[in-house]
Amino acid sequence: MKTASAGIALSLLLSLTARADDRITLQDIQQVIAATDAAAMNRDATRIGQFLSGSFEKVLEFTYRKYLAKLRIDRTKYLKMIDKGWSEVESYTYQREATRINLLPDGIHGESCSTITEHSVRHGKKMTSKVREYATYGLENGKPVITEINSITLVGDSSPVY
Repeated sequence: MKTASAGIALSLLLSLTARADDRITLQDIQQVIAATDAAAMNRDATRIGQFLSGSFEKVLEFTYRKYLAKLRIDRTKYLKMIDKGWSEVESYTYQREATRINLLPDGIHGESCSTITEHSVRHGKKMTSKVREYATYGLENGKPVITEINSITLVGDSSPVY
């Protein structure tokens, strides 16, 4: 009985997965991360936009007074927001660490989680921002893209150790 159930479950899982040429790989996700990190360090919103799906959404979570606030931003607004932000700072550095990448069982989606630290100077004032970023990836016209990023503002260092 257990063998039959396992066989049915395996058949179902295999029928739900994509063909090999339609599958996202760890290397695809690593390349998207490397390209968008390089674009961020160069303050290049246009280049980042090349790796965002048409339906991309950025979700920002942060504490406001005693509440957890959540803000959703579409692709166009997100790219305008980061481009404007970078144009207003005198210096900017970006660092990604504690990254973990997973492929989802469907074979066509993946996810990553990382800690992102940004340092900037605006009007002579230094600012540091640290978020835990959860990104999802998919294939759009055969190209790996980011479909959503959820950023949770961190207070202190809460990066997991792997």
